[in-house]
Amino acid sequence: MFFSIGSRSGHRVDGDEPLLSGTGLVSKDCSEDVLESWADVLTRWKSTKQPPKQLTSLVRTGIPEALRGEVWQRLAGVEEDTEMMENYRLLITRESSCENVIQRDIARTFPAHDFFKEAGGLGQDSLYRVSKAYAVYDSEVGYCQGLSFLAATLLLHMPEEQAFCVLVKLMYNYRLRDLYKDGFDNLYLRLHQLNCLMEEHLSQLWQHFKDHHVETHMFASQWFLTLFTARFPLYFVFQIIDVFLLQGFDTLFQVALALLMLCKKDLLQLDFEGILKYFRVSLPKKCRTEESARQLIKLACNIKVKRLRKYEADFIALKEAADNAESEANEVQQLRVTLARNEEERKLMLDEIVQLKEMLKREVDQAEMEKKNNATIINDYKLIRQRLDSQLHAVRTELAHLKFKMSGCEKCSLSVEETKERNEDGDDNGSERVRELELELAQTKLAQVEAECRNQDLIHRLRTTEIELTTAKNSWPPWLSKTLSSIKEVANKKDFANFTYQSSNEGKHAVEERTQ
Repeated sequence: MFFSIGSRSGHRVDGDEPLLSGTGLVSKDCSEDVLESWADVLTRWKSTKQPPKQLTSLVRTGIPEALRGEVWQRLAGVEEDTEMMENYRLLITRESSCENVIQRDIARTFPAHDFFKEAGGLGQDSLYRVSKAYAVYDSEVGYCQGLSFLAATLLLHMPEEQAFCVLVKLMYNYRLRDLYKDGFDNLYLRLHQLNCLMEEHLSQLWQHFKDHHVETHMFASQWFLTLFTARFPLYFVFQIIDVFLLQGFDTLFQVALALLMLCKKDLLQLDFEGILKYFRVSLPKKCRTEESARQLIKLACNIKVKRLRKYEADFIALKEAADNAESEANEVQQLRVTLARNEEERKLMLDEIVQLKEMLKREVDQAEMEKKNNATIINDYKLIRQRLDSQLHAVRTELAHLKFKMSGCEKCSLSVEETKERNEDGDDNGSERVRELELELAQTKLAQVEAECRNQDLIHRLRTTEIELTTAKNSWPPWLSKTLSSIKEVANKKDFANFTYQSSNEGKHAVEERTQ
């Protein structure tokens, strides 16, 4: 069982609006002669397992709509692939990370066709299951935009199990999946080959596109990724798939060149914006009738696409050169980054050097100031040393004088000799004895100072008393005056006045005698 082909947009649509995908009515009517020819070919094909010679001419003229599903499966080699069909029933039960994307895309796939227009309808559900099953089956490619258009085209001619099998064959055996792999590298190769073919077959149009900066990917990417299913009327799409399943990938180049030849005159009159709009709106409308579609397919099949391998080798060489240039550009960019970083580091180092210079200048100034201060201190030290040297000289002179005077004193000489003997006998106790004598001398001097202070205090009190007495003398009784006179006579005696002084001098002389 397969689904009938019908569209709610089979009428012509003109103006600036592009054709909706899935547009166009496809008649199932076919002449008896054509059906007999196909019946004979299919019979022999089934019996011999080899495609008959007449198959090529029949396919190029168009497979009858009633036989398309069967012929497509035979051309793809899936008519008896029961294992893949069983695998499909398992794949649709598994989950996929692409489910949300698939659900969003199926609502935009063939919106002009009655079979797919209803959300949640049989067509959209079947399309969802086939798309998800392929995403699970081909984990490397997964689901890519464009697959839903191809799957929808197959679902219009066969049940979803067979549609899945044919889709797998198209992607793997016909190498359509290569277009989606490795960042679309193979797609860029195919576009390069098409560009070279344009230069070979349509040099004037190729130059016009070059002058207006129109590149092949701007109009041909969708053609290749969807097998022309996303923009063109269904009858033309079906005939393209007829020939593609028969001939392989070269068919896409032939159809693309045929379309460009068809609209060459129109395109030569347009600028950049006009060219892109023409591809999007006007060109699909030129293929709306069955007759125009047949003529385009006939033209395409007569175009010889040669030198594809040379163009592929050129592309590989260009890609390697571009990769090397990109690598060199990356190196240059890295060098620029390194240079900028080094320049920034240089600026930072210059700033640091300036700061260091300022710091060193401050330290040098401080050192100069310290040098000047040290020079002043040294000068002061020299003066002090000179003064001390003078004092030392004076002391030594005085000491020599004292020694000379002591040499004439027998008692002092004996004391000196005794001291020398003691020093010679006990050098270890000499220092301790000197310290004891110094301490005793200090204590004696302290006692002398205290005694002098008491003496001065007494003298002061005495004089105060004398003044008070003189003031009150006239009022004293006679006996008191006599008593005070007696006290005054005693105080003025020489022995009383020198008593304290003699006591302190005796202690001092004793210390000096011991130290000599």
